[in-house]
Amino acid sequence: MSSSKQVRQEVEKQIKNCTIKKQNVKKFFKLMKKQQKHYQILEFAGNGSFALVLKAINKNTGQTVALKVVECDESDLKGMEVIQEEYKMLQIFSGCKYIIKVFNSFYLTESIDSDEDEDDNQIPVDQSNNQSSLLRIFYVMEQEFCQTTLESFIDTCRKKNSYPSQQMKEIMTIQILDSVAFLHRFDVVHRDIKPSNFLLNFDQNGNPTLKLCDLAFASALQNNETILSISTFKGSQAYTAPEVYEKVYKKLSDLFSVGIVLLELDNIATFDINKTKLQEKFETQNGSIFTNFNLDRQSHIYKIAVQCLNYDVNQRKPAVELLIQFIVQNQQYLNVEIFTLVNKSQLKQKAQQFSQIQMSIVQDKKKKEDQILELSQIKNKDLHLEKLMSKFQQLETQPFKEQEYYIILNNLQNMNKFDPNFEFISVGAAGLVLGVFNKSQNRHSALKIQRAKKYEVVREVGIMRVCQMPLVVKLYDYFYLNVNTQEDFVVYELEKCSGNLKQFLNNLKKQNKELDEDQKIKIAIQIMDAINYLHIHEIVHRDIKLENLLYIDQDPEIPTIKLADFDQARKIPKNDNLDFGEIVSEYFTIEGACGTIGYCPPELVKTFLYSLKSDIFSVGVCLALIDNFETLEPVLLNKSLDYYNGFQIPFEAKYGDQQEVVKRNTKIYDILLQTVVFRQDKRTNLSLILDGFLKKGNQYYSKVIEQIQPFSIYSKVLSLWYKLNNKGLDGVKAVASEIAKCTNFSTLSLWLDDNNIGSDGAKAVASEIAKCTNLSTLSLDFYSNNIGSDGAKAVASEIAKCTNLSTLTLSLNSNNIGSDGAKAVASKIAKCTNLSTLSLYLRSINIGSDGAKAVASEIAKCTNLSTLTLSLYSNNIGSDGAKAVASEIAKCTNLSTLSLDFYDNNIGSDGAKAVASKIAKCTNLSTLSLYLRWNSIGSDGAKAVASEIAKCTNLSTLTLSLGYNNIGSDGAKAFASEIAKCTNLSTLTLSLNDNNIGSDGAKAVASEIAKCTNLSTLTLWLYSNKIGSDGAKAVASEIAKCTNLSTLTLNLKLNNLDRNISLENYFNKEINLDIKI
Repeated sequence: MSSSKQVRQEVEKQIKNCTIKKQNVKKFFKLMKKQQKHYQILEFAGNGSFALVLKAINKNTGQTVALKVVECDESDLKGMEVIQEEYKMLQIFSGCKYIIKVFNSFYLTESIDSDEDEDDNQIPVDQSNNQSSLLRIFYVMEQEFCQTTLESFIDTCRKKNSYPSQQMKEIMTIQILDSVAFLHRFDVVHRDIKPSNFLLNFDQNGNPTLKLCDLAFASALQNNETILSISTFKGSQAYTAPEVYEKVYKKLSDLFSVGIVLLELDNIATFDINKTKLQEKFETQNGSIFTNFNLDRQSHIYKIAVQCLNYDVNQRKPAVELLIQFIVQNQQYLNVEIFTLVNKSQLKQKAQQFSQIQMSIVQDKKKKEDQILELSQIKNKDLHLEKLMSKFQQLETQPFKEQEYYIILNNLQNMNKFDPNFEFISVGAAGLVLGVFNKSQNRHSALKIQRAKKYEVVREVGIMRVCQMPLVVKLYDYFYLNVNTQEDFVVYELEKCSGNLKQFLNNLKKQNKELDEDQKIKIAIQIMDAINYLHIHEIVHRDIKLENLLYIDQDPEIPTIKLADFDQARKIPKNDNLDFGEIVSEYFTIEGACGTIGYCPPELVKTFLYSLKSDIFSVGVCLALIDNFETLEPVLLNKSLDYYNGFQIPFEAKYGDQQEVVKRNTKIYDILLQTVVFRQDKRTNLSLILDGFLKKGNQYYSKVIEQIQPFSIYSKVLSLWYKLNNKGLDGVKAVASEIAKCTNFSTLSLWLDDNNIGSDGAKAVASEIAKCTNLSTLSLDFYSNNIGSDGAKAVASEIAKCTNLSTLTLSLNSNNIGSDGAKAVASKIAKCTNLSTLSLYLRSINIGSDGAKAVASEIAKCTNLSTLTLSLYSNNIGSDGAKAVASEIAKCTNLSTLSLDFYDNNIGSDGAKAVASKIAKCTNLSTLSLYLRWNSIGSDGAKAVASEIAKCTNLSTLTLSLGYNNIGSDGAKAFASEIAKCTNLSTLTLSLNDNNIGSDGAKAVASEIAKCTNLSTLTLWLYSNKIGSDGAKAVASEIAKCTNLSTLTLNLKLNNLDRNISLENYFNKEINLDIKI
């Protein structure tokens, strides 16, 4: 047996990468010999970053134990508490065999006043160090001794090329899941799960027992919390869950680490997490599980690991559920000892039920196989179909069931317009893409196939139609398939491309080729041009990346870019406000997780709020990759994770890393300085960047032309402004005639306010515009032109001939068109079957109740609408008219954005309530604007409106205008109380001006709004309400509690405020403030 000195020397020799330095090891042995004589230290057992582990014998018990030694720091009281907390936790978990047991703990001390160590100067662990003459030098925890760790076991297997049986690995899987589930049962998260933190023993028969250890980083969730907010990174990065990089830790974050441990255990010979890239871990977002490694993807352990590695933490199953699932599906382990599940009889019952279900599945599968075989025989064993099925069966991620895919292929093959020899192109999480030849149109196409939610299809098709231009992939057609139920799958027929930009750049890399600077700039201009075209039409793409930038090999030197994949694209919500006769648009952000890590702007990670400026950042990342593909692409993910808290220049070197990954002397880098910018407001609009290139002779499509001649053949957007120009009949005819010659334009905006053009002039304008057959977006403003009923009918009749229109804005305000004229206009517009966005302004045209109902009834026939704005301002429609309008609009089930203006229509309390009640049935609404000013709705009406709107649970953006309605203080309180129930709101605009709500009412409104914890943008109009200075201060104080606010507009004018009052000091300096007093 080795002497104490020999053991000490061995420890000094072997210890490495530990906070306990070699020179302090001698002191430890000396203190142990004097203060804890009943321990005989046998040998060095290992060390971690903070602790030393020794094998020893406790002479009092005769038991072989492990001594875990941590060096103390009296100046770090918090650290000392953490050390003691680990021991207390392990005592609590002594009821689980698969968590390490502890027996004792103590401090080793020395005197401050003497160099001599004291025999009796010991401090019990559960007491503070009140003895000022003693210093705590080491903390020692006595725990059960284990033979090895899971990490060492795996390393040994690899070195000896000898691996455990599948049965042994499955037993270890149960023990791992049980230990973690036991911790989670007590609301404790481990935060450092990895193979080295599982100790391992083998009995005389070679049966394994794993024991979870090292709870140094463990934390208890307090007061029923589900999320642990962390300020510093803990644990081992290789095993860390994605959400932890955002400083959030949940119990299910442990499960991601468990998933990686299980993959290593199940694939010892082929998988080592330390040989992976961080980016591969984040690819689980797309359903890819370490595709570069040869994993056993059929094993029972893999099926559990995949569920642990779900990228979305909220979609992971708890450890106890996975434990039950694993045992139920592997019933040979029913007798394995487990500690988390109290009632094992229930487990056996579930196992029996599973067996019955499994048998039923096998029988069902056999039946389906027989059906497929029968169909295959009927089709004379179509070899091509078999190849497509075989390809599908080999996919790691299958977006559909095999039977569904088979039915889809059969349905498509039965369509005479398609050649049946399909080509498999690609697969994604939501669907797949096939290449086909359309015989009826004599063209090659791509069929994008996915499950259908009709309102989502309507939105995506509408957006794509608006965006059709030479740099956007063409949408030829779309149709539904009946697979399991009626129209449950959708097929988009799209332009077929050569590939995507990432593939293009990878091919150049393999060929050792590189684009020159002029080629890169021409590609960059195309990308910016495509996105700028979207932005002109108030559309954000939200997933700009190289994979969504397709290309066609038309030019051997420079590929033609085709922007694709619009399923995350959205129309930016906005409010159109009347300001001294002018329509002023107020734009909002869009809430929701979207995009791809690496390309996402910093603000999306923190707030999930997306704007046009967010797209600009993603464009910049794409351009950086084009300019620096070889150096930037391999580290893009890591770089993006570095910059969420700020950066000075694009892709700057951090943490002492001097290696540059981007070139800083190129033309594209000049663009990066304007796009890859941390603050949104500092990013340059793409149109301004493109104008700079236009001056150097580079043409682009999305240039907005503001005069008829001269114009470029490239231009697609024409915007003409002739307000108050007194053009008259002949003048507007001449203008319209010139417009009709502009055959290239796809977007036209024409403002003719106050030009006295009359009925004939309006008809002439519309007739010429109808000749522009390529128009997809049209805005026409005939405000105050005395066009009358006949003129309005003629305008609508001509517009209906523009069959490609997907977006229409038509303003007929103040034209005395009457009830019949309004109905006729709506009837003609309803024939534009491709419309997805409609804005119809019918203010002050005297249509009455029946006219309003007729208009709404016709609009309801536009089944493809996803965005609707209907202004019926000052039309004397009354309560019944308002109810009828809302009832008809509620039939537009695919609407996601709705704006209704009933300003000054005397609808009253009952009418307002009925309107809101009907709107609440539009369950797909995410953006709602409702204008009810000057309608005498009163206190009860305001409360009823808010109560109904609160039922729209999917709303993220809400605008309510209730000015001049005599709501009063109590009404305002009740109204705001209901609005506070809209917990998903991120953007809220409330206009309560001139309602006599007073100081108490204003404070109550603000107090309720503060309960909307997800608000990032708030606009609150409270002017002319007798609030006073104290009330204003109370409002500011309550609103300041909205901790996630980034933008606040507060109007408190005409409220008898002190001249020198200042409210800005109530708010965080980072908030964008606009306070009017």
